[in-house]
Amino acid sequence: MMTHTLKSQFLQFLESELLLSRDAIALALHHHQADISLLPITLWKHELVEIEHVSAMFDWLDSA
Repeated sequence: MMTHTLKSQFLQFLESELLLSRDAIALALHHHQADISLLPITLWKHELVEIEHVSAMFDWLDSA
């Protein structure tokens, strides 16, 4: 389980580094609030990110 601080840092990464909109992030959070490690797949499934972004998100999560 990800701590609140890591979750906040990950959401900041999505906004600042990957330039995702708050609406896109909110949509993904709506589906996976309890386990944000599933956000990359949800964002990709809804065509809100490219596969390269999915890789960057998983890399970030792995290094956290």
